[in-house]
Amino acid sequence: MAVSSFKINIPESELKLLQRKLELTRLPTNLTNSQWGEDNGVTIAKINELFDFWKTKYDWRAEESRLNTLPQFQTPVEVANFGTLDIHFLHSKSSSTKDVLPLLFIHGWPGNFTEIEKALPLLNEAGFDVVAPSLPGYGFSSYTEKPGFKKEQHAEVMHKVMTKLGYSSYVVQGGDWGSWITRCIAQLYPSHVKAIHLNMLEMPEPKFDQQPTYTPSEKAHLERRTWFHEKQSAYLHLQGTKPRTLGFALHDSPIGMLAWMCDKLFTWSDAYPWTPTELITFTLLHYFPGPTTSMQMYFENDSESLLFGESASKYVEQPVGVSAFAKELVIVPRSWAETRNNIRFWKEHESGGHFAAHERPEELAGDTIEFFRGVWKA
Repeated sequence: MAVSSFKINIPESELKLLQRKLELTRLPTNLTNSQWGEDNGVTIAKINELFDFWKTKYDWRAEESRLNTLPQFQTPVEVANFGTLDIHFLHSKSSSTKDVLPLLFIHGWPGNFTEIEKALPLLNEAGFDVVAPSLPGYGFSSYTEKPGFKKEQHAEVMHKVMTKLGYSSYVVQGGDWGSWITRCIAQLYPSHVKAIHLNMLEMPEPKFDQQPTYTPSEKAHLERRTWFHEKQSAYLHLQGTKPRTLGFALHDSPIGMLAWMCDKLFTWSDAYPWTPTELITFTLLHYFPGPTTSMQMYFENDSESLLFGESASKYVEQPVGVSAFAKELVIVPRSWAETRNNIRFWKEHESGGHFAAHERPEELAGDTIEFFRGVWKA
């Protein structure tokens, strides 16, 4: 059950197959001048531009080499009733020799472990040992063949990675799926998890004796929450009901996978200037291992249990911090959050979207450092 070093090394045969698939790509030609379509930036012109860049300029081996400068590892983790999974993770240690604070960073979909990359120097310099696993079924972590692998199992895996590394006490930061799993870890392992920080927070509206007065930013967050659920949640229903069926299409088509990713990366961020290389690398970190197992999370964790289940309703006793970025998909008002969480830190940001660690690394790292340093062993 040892921890071993890990380097990304996609077989040359996979890269040759990818190149052949790109050469055989069949893009629509009857939509070029259409005036209709989703307002998400995934246009024929944009995909053609990315397609041309991918074929002629993109260099996976250069990206692979860059990613391999990050300290990566893999370890087998035994999961109750699900057997052993091989879990991939980044583990970047602080050079500090005193007051080191272990931080578990949990990504979501369509993210990956590299989301924390830009914030690593700031966190390490501030005395944080950062552990950023690939969730089971994502990237270079394996996935179970059994059904029923829910957020509680993901939490078990994350906790066991931390204890295997010798961190008996630690703090956790999470967004997207990471926010759900982070709250779950805090509830399942309260003697180990000392505090949690979230940059996404969803829950149903509580029943108040007197309706709260909302700030302008809270009203804006509620409007964006409504927009997300009414206009942007089709993917959630599709991946929550047909992940395997959708997976056949995305697994086989690199351009199809790119378009599916771009829809989320463009729409969920806050005017972030995604480069073609960033978009393609994010895509390939799902495409190479296959996208189906990561989408299975939506099938296994239905909205009813996420919002109203035992874990969702249970109060988090440990200190909870929240960074509310202006264009995050879902940030409920603080008055709502306080009914289920011991809120000790709350900071509003005028910009920034769903991929906070990647879009606004200084702000997210700054909030994380300020909050966790303030409550660690307090």
